[in-house]
Amino acid sequence: MSTFLKPNDLILFQGDSITDAGRTTTPDGLGGGYVPMVRGLFQALRPELPVRILNRGTGGDRTEELLARWTPDCLALKPDVLSIMIGVNDVWRLRGEWNGQKHIPLPDYTANLTRLLEQARAAGIRQLVLMSPTTVEPENDGELTRLVGEYAAAVKCLAGAFNALYVPAREAMLAARQTLPEVTWTTDGCHPGAAGHALLAATWFKTVAG
Repeated sequence: MSTFLKPNDLILFQGDSITDAGRTTTPDGLGGGYVPMVRGLFQALRPELPVRILNRGTGGDRTEELLARWTPDCLALKPDVLSIMIGVNDVWRLRGEWNGQKHIPLPDYTANLTRLLEQARAAGIRQLVLMSPTTVEPENDGELTRLVGEYAAAVKCLAGAFNALYVPAREAMLAARQTLPEVTWTTDGCHPGAAGHALLAATWFKTVAG
């Protein structure tokens, strides 16, 4: 059972389209993915721990774009708990540029994420949560899946360095794909389907609040 969470804590979720999940089109601003599912898990399983949840995930973001908007979309919001899931676009741009964005090599990705975490700590954010980037191609050992694994390993390392909680999203998705390959875990190898978002929410909640 989590000991660091407090009633009325503000939990901020940051990342790319996997976190975004259409947040600007829903009345609560949480989107239709794993973030509102996490809120539902708090309400159902931890009713004694009311928390506030914000979603500022932005579709298409890499670590570079996240850095550019870090002050207004994170630091200025003064969250108590910050959850970050970023990296799949840093890798997937190997398939081609999108809106001028290019692939971000692993050393640059690690440096960018380090800067994000350093600024978060300096701003007094009490607890950091790092979710491993994840993608599930038709085969678990595809080129991009293997490369995302290297980025996820960097995230796990940084979690240790910054005393952050590490949420094994990639590991959970790969295991689920192996166990139940007939389930649509992602719609395109990147974006989770309903089962994929549910798995992300359950893995986050078990790690952070279970």
